[in-house]
Amino acid sequence: MLTSSNSDPLLTRILGPLSGTWNFIFDNPDRYNLQFIYTAIDRDAENRPSFSHHPFNLDKARYFYPASLVKLPAAALALEKLNSLAIEGLTAASPMPVVNTLPCPIPYDHEELGREEDSVSIQASIRRMLLASDNGAYNRLWDFLTRDYANKRLAELGFGNIRLLHRLASGCTPEENRVSNPVRFFDGSGTIIYRQDRSVSSIPDVNPLAPVSFGTASIVNGELLLKPFSADYCNYAALDDLHRFLIAIMFPESVSPGMSMALREDDYRLLRTWMGLFPRQSGMPRYTALPDDFKKFFLAPAAARPLSTPLREYNVIGRAYGFLSDLACLADFDKGIEFFLSATIYVNENDIVNDDVYEYDTVGRPFFADLCGAVYDYEVSRERKFKVDLREFLPMI
Repeated sequence: MLTSSNSDPLLTRILGPLSGTWNFIFDNPDRYNLQFIYTAIDRDAENRPSFSHHPFNLDKARYFYPASLVKLPAAALALEKLNSLAIEGLTAASPMPVVNTLPCPIPYDHEELGREEDSVSIQASIRRMLLASDNGAYNRLWDFLTRDYANKRLAELGFGNIRLLHRLASGCTPEENRVSNPVRFFDGSGTIIYRQDRSVSSIPDVNPLAPVSFGTASIVNGELLLKPFSADYCNYAALDDLHRFLIAIMFPESVSPGMSMALREDDYRLLRTWMGLFPRQSGMPRYTALPDDFKKFFLAPAAARPLSTPLREYNVIGRAYGFLSDLACLADFDKGIEFFLSATIYVNENDIVNDDVYEYDTVGRPFFADLCGAVYDYEVSRERKFKVDLREFLPMI
């Protein structure tokens, strides 16, 4: 496990240029719930990586709402579960409709008009989740995974501090989130090749830090309540577990024997590619008009213009309730630079949860861009004994 230190001399050197502008955050890291991890990568003569972790204010017992960060483990686990079924003709591109048997309205991702025959498949849902953070796509995979399978498998893989407890943007109660809707997989002729019936979870509904809350007031059903927002039934994820999960996806050979996921090379390629693409590169009409920085929080805000940065960001993001998070592997293919950076921050000045008044664009994203810029500047300056070969991470567009 990664350990936490706020006195890492390397971080002191890297963060020096940010003093002044961002002292109000660094002087109050707990108020802003600031946590981040920078991981340097060094290659040997055979291009094999080794990692040096530099965490700041890291604490698995300090709750932050992970929001869409949970989409990366959900995507990888869905591919692994599909592989484990080993059914002839069943692939990530097989159509997989879901039947909602619950009273709560659950958003699912829908077809790209005129675009993909596999538009309700695991593959298509992963594309939408990782490209544009689609909540409906996550909900589709949620029903296929089931809550018990997902959390049991995460624990087996050494990620016990990630707990997937609920759907996203659904309004389902904790009791309804125990239920996984039935799913069917079809072949090209419309014949069912695998069915998974409705199931009910047996694991606890509450996250392991409960009772846990944040904010001093909250909006619930349009009413202002002068009490903190309860997160007892919300998803939970420690930043270091998420950070290590991303490393395992980018560098599966670095995972200890017996702890690696049963994924194929094309599974890894799918995950890496759609984490790295800009929306305009996707070929999906509903997303091509989105700006390059739509879910690239570590890259300088670009509004509607294409990003000119040399960095490619393979990432997932979270943005909800005032929490802003980015989980990323960054690479400059021209300079042969690569590093991991994961961060979360709470930017909710009035401390009212669910009022949609947050400082994402005025504080959170500029801070993230400056933090990444400081790490990148250090990476440019530091010597590497061996030249890096990054060709395996070039997106497969």
